[in-house]
Amino acid sequence: MKKTLLLFSFFLILLNAHGQIEQVAIGSWRFHIPYGKGIQVAEDYQGKIYCATQFGMFSYNNNNGEYEYYSTLSGLSDHELNNIRFDQVTKILMITYVNSNIDLILPDKTIINIPDIKQKNIVGGKAINSITFINGLAYLGCEFGIVVLDLTRQEIRGTYYIGPNSSNVNVQGIAFDGTTLLAATESGVFTADINNPTIFNSTAWTKDLTFFTPTANYSSAATVGGKFVVVKTDAVTYSDTVFINNSGVWQQFYPETANRASVDEHNGMIMYRNWYEVLALDENANVVKGLNIYNGPNFALRKCIVDNSGNFWIADYQNGLILQNASTPYSFFTPNGPGAEAVYSMQALGGKVWVASGSVNGDVAIYDYKYGSYRFADNRWKSFNRSTDSIYNQASNFSPANSAVAIDPFDLEHVYVSNFGAGILEYRNDRGVAIYNTNNSAIANVTISDSNDTRVGGLTFDVDGNLWAVTGYNTKAVSVRRAGGGWFAYQLPDPDLIGNVNFKLIVDDYGQKWFISHKGASNGAGVYVFKEASLNSSSGVQLKALTTQSGKGNLPDLFVRSLAKDKDGAIWIGTNQGVAVVYNPGNVFNGGNYDAQKVILVQDGYAQYLLETENVTAVAIDPANRKWFGTANGGVFNMSADGTKQLLNFNIENSPLPSNSITDIAIDEMSGEVFIGTDKGLISYQGDATTGDDHCKDFIVFPNPVQHDYNGTIAIRGTVNNADVKITDVAGNLVYHTKANGGLATWNGKNYSGERAQTGVYIIYVSNEDGTQTCLTKLLFSR
Repeated sequence: MKKTLLLFSFFLILLNAHGQIEQVAIGSWRFHIPYGKGIQVAEDYQGKIYCATQFGMFSYNNNNGEYEYYSTLSGLSDHELNNIRFDQVTKILMITYVNSNIDLILPDKTIINIPDIKQKNIVGGKAINSITFINGLAYLGCEFGIVVLDLTRQEIRGTYYIGPNSSNVNVQGIAFDGTTLLAATESGVFTADINNPTIFNSTAWTKDLTFFTPTANYSSAATVGGKFVVVKTDAVTYSDTVFINNSGVWQQFYPETANRASVDEHNGMIMYRNWYEVLALDENANVVKGLNIYNGPNFALRKCIVDNSGNFWIADYQNGLILQNASTPYSFFTPNGPGAEAVYSMQALGGKVWVASGSVNGDVAIYDYKYGSYRFADNRWKSFNRSTDSIYNQASNFSPANSAVAIDPFDLEHVYVSNFGAGILEYRNDRGVAIYNTNNSAIANVTISDSNDTRVGGLTFDVDGNLWAVTGYNTKAVSVRRAGGGWFAYQLPDPDLIGNVNFKLIVDDYGQKWFISHKGASNGAGVYVFKEASLNSSSGVQLKALTTQSGKGNLPDLFVRSLAKDKDGAIWIGTNQGVAVVYNPGNVFNGGNYDAQKVILVQDGYAQYLLETENVTAVAIDPANRKWFGTANGGVFNMSADGTKQLLNFNIENSPLPSNSITDIAIDEMSGEVFIGTDKGLISYQGDATTGDDHCKDFIVFPNPVQHDYNGTIAIRGTVNNADVKITDVAGNLVYHTKANGGLATWNGKNYSGERAQTGVYIIYVSNEDGTQTCLTKLLFSR
């Protein structure tokens, strides 16, 4: 497959005449890639440095300081990268992916996709571990053997199965000394004459038995000065040893054993890496360049190269791309992005998006991941993690899992973040100011009386500015921080809550609090509804559990994953068996019917319940009251306001979504941008609905003027809420008529006959239902 590479120095941003509002084009996508997660680095023949990150790639031109960004939006074929390498002979950049897909970026920027290995049916794994270029051919070390790819013809030339009787063997590194090909594998080192006509067969390969441990795991290989260098990995002692072959004798090369060691070759030197240092070594193991972090900076070193000018470039899993040269110990070249790909829950309000990264699998905190939170505002991300935020650094000593975010509706610079273990973190003006737990608030710990275990799963504000929180494993599961100050925790009448963990908290139009409850990591406990009589007393507290029983909630499934309140006050509930709606939440405590109802939609002539076969992990409501559902396996569904009509479905087959597993969805009602969290990172889609007002506000049309070669959607933004919109020519002839979605209307540039409008000036009239609020503007349109 051949594609044209589109290079982005920045995302397409359209501005109004006053330069006040920024907006990406309607229907377009943009990735929010954690560029700090550098995994590989390469240099092309012009000195441009490429840095592969976990979910995308960027390049930096050291001559002019320009960045370029590479993703599926710019023509790449996949998302999760694992190797990049530049061939100086063919001037081709090769990219391999975690799923074994391959892209070649040619000198003319054309992308050639080679999916052969990805599509090949192989028993066992087929990951591509390494890339070695030899005379215009790429030798790929794969989990099953060696694949040879002809870079000029862009096709697979052959596959070598080098295990016993031509069986599969995991080839982790390949090196070439001019005549002999060496393969470092999980079960020893194998060599073969590259000119042997039967090299594809295991009979042409010989296991090197001169090693002290010839059947050990050898994880990487390279050559320097015509000599082979390999790394032996010891999974028991976690000490990896580097060997060099001198005149047929293997000797220890770099005089140190360290965990996670690897070797590669670049510009005639060995690029060595272990968990705390990266080094460029000559053939005598002398350090030419190096960076050691044993007692130094907070880096996570991955790969390194020395470029043609002698600069030392490092791909770092925490800081992206690092430069070390004679003038500075190190400099960072990392494009803006969130701190990590992890997205557990989000909130968008007032043009800001906050993300709680999580680190929760089911209801169990994962202590290896400590990514904190990230905030998006003014088209830039800021991350709050152990390196940048002392408050989160303190919290992460108890749990890594930031589980929810609540933005203060009365002060957008004031934010609370719940932590599944440490309590609640408070931020003002992007600075952590406090942690609340059982020591300085009424928030309850787990019932085992562990003062260091305060599991807060959900947060939200009510209309009066009170902050509400739900905790787990105790009967004081609901807490409030009053707007005027002070905390109170409510003693709840349901003893079953002692064994439950509680997530996702919303407040309905009656002031009732709804939260999801789970019993342990895999069993659902339905939804609880709570209502207090006082902010200062447990007296008069009402609590009710919604279950699958008729008359007691009638949920489709006890395992509830998501909750949202729509513009009409109905409560939408996402479960493991689809969606249900409580249309009358006010009945929960007044004796009326509060059973949830399934939504019936007719699609392709068949009636079915809304998403009944899907695990619905996220529910979000846009300004037009349309419903956005995220699922565990089916991607994203956008439905009409009543849920009976499917408007959009995004999945990995028909959209840039990196995964069909959706973790959360948040909608910026100011811009209409829909932020979609997946298990492989964050992406956003520019929707066509924004919050309207009772009068026109920041009223603009974009693009304006419309050029003759523009075929996208024209947006009319800042209208009266749900406005009537008419577009006429200067003579007053009606060309188009529509209704705004909240505060945003769209036009496809065509008249009622489906023809592109004529060149000229058009008048756009906007009014509310009774005509008391109107506004108009002009649009220059070119056919």
